[in-house]
Amino acid sequence: MIDLNFSALLCSRICHDLVGPIGALSNGIELMELEDDPAMAGDALDLLKMSASNAATRLKFLRLVFGASGGDAMPLAVSEARAAALAFYADHRLTLDWPATDQADPAKNRVRLLLNLIMSAAFGMVRGGTLSVHLSEAEVRVTGAHDRAELSDEVLSALTGARQAATVEDARIIEAFHAALLAEAEGMRIQATNGAGQFVISAA
Repeated sequence: MIDLNFSALLCSRICHDLVGPIGALSNGIELMELEDDPAMAGDALDLLKMSASNAATRLKFLRLVFGASGGDAMPLAVSEARAAALAFYADHRLTLDWPATDQADPAKNRVRLLLNLIMSAAFGMVRGGTLSVHLSEAEVRVTGAHDRAELSDEVLSALTGARQAATVEDARIIEAFHAALLAEAEGMRIQATNGAGQFVISAA
């Protein structure tokens, strides 16, 4: 039952992020079917192109965050994860500061852990701000900076293991529980703290 609850909420989280662009695709198709004006049909086509691109961007990122991404045998390049994350948050209120690096790619689950931490942090930055990303051999860390940046108690307890996945009811924070599971698999411990205009989530 615990696994079923977690799986259901994970699916709900993915659907929540995809329903917008897919719904816009449906609207664009309907508009093209009803509109005879070439100019309006052109606008509908632009809407279709934009919505398809948005859906593809979200799918690619969510596949890396929650999916197997080719299985354990296939590596996950930091450059690929970084590009997907930057594209996903390109139209978001927050600014994702993730410097490019030529360092060796760490284990796949460590990269996936970082992506889940980014999503968890974004939930605490609904009013915008800057989310800074750090990845090294020993640590992954995200720092949120904004005068209204704050991690909720639910996210904090999920990240640090104080609350178990069996009790989760909100699909919007399922990535925090997923991050805790990935950290455990990597033998890492997550720490998260709120401060004045800043919060920090790290795993080491």
